[in-house]
Amino acid sequence: MTRIFDWTSNRLLPWLVVGLLTTCLSGCGTNLVQYYFGDTFGSSDTLDRTAEQLAYDGVQNLQEKKYDKALKAFQTLKERYPYSKYAILAELKIGDVYFQQQEYADAALAYEEFARLHPRNDVVPYVLYQKGMCHFLSFKSVDRDPAETQEAIDSFQRLIRAFPDSEYSSKARKQLFECEKRQAAHEFYVATIYFKLEKYRAAQFHLQSLTEKYPEAIEHLGYREEIERMRETCDVGIDKTEGKPSFWSRVGF
Repeated sequence: MTRIFDWTSNRLLPWLVVGLLTTCLSGCGTNLVQYYFGDTFGSSDTLDRTAEQLAYDGVQNLQEKKYDKALKAFQTLKERYPYSKYAILAELKIGDVYFQQQEYADAALAYEEFARLHPRNDVVPYVLYQKGMCHFLSFKSVDRDPAETQEAIDSFQRLIRAFPDSEYSSKARKQLFECEKRQAAHEFYVATIYFKLEKYRAAQFHLQSLTEKYPEAIEHLGYREEIERMRETCDVGIDKTEGKPSFWSRVGF
């Protein structure tokens, strides 16, 4: 009997079958290729999408608050078309997506990367402002380490120095005062802790620092009278403690 297929045909047969299945199944109303083969033949929602289409999809989904889809579109655009004019838009919008999701640490990193890669881009003032707001909004409470507030201050000051006439610098100046109020609140909290423990020297130090560094903030926060009362008590407590002879003095040394 004549052999229908030689060895080359036998090796090609599995691929021909797969190709035939792919053609048949993809014509069905439901995406059976995706159902049976997963991503073997590519993801249907991003396959063959142009850079422009991905940019449009990302912006549209961001406006509709479909953040996961927006992030996927922008990341695909950035990875697949790194030299496209839309890639810069994707880099910016990735930060915006994280910001809208309140994932401020990831947003701050994305914004910083954009400012580093595109320092002369027109949107850098916006990017630096957003980075500052990421740290500002990461604030938890006055009893925590104020590192995030300081990061916000650094970003706002960087913006003001580099782009003094930008509308975002005007916003940053207002946020700087809010940051000062937070720092004043933290310093007052620390002073209060020492005061309650009757560690008057330490309390006095923080109250003095508070008065010198944040005079406008303490007025706005209504701390002035309380600070003066605490400082008077601290003065009395320090005099009593430091005016009292030590044990060794009392026993004749």
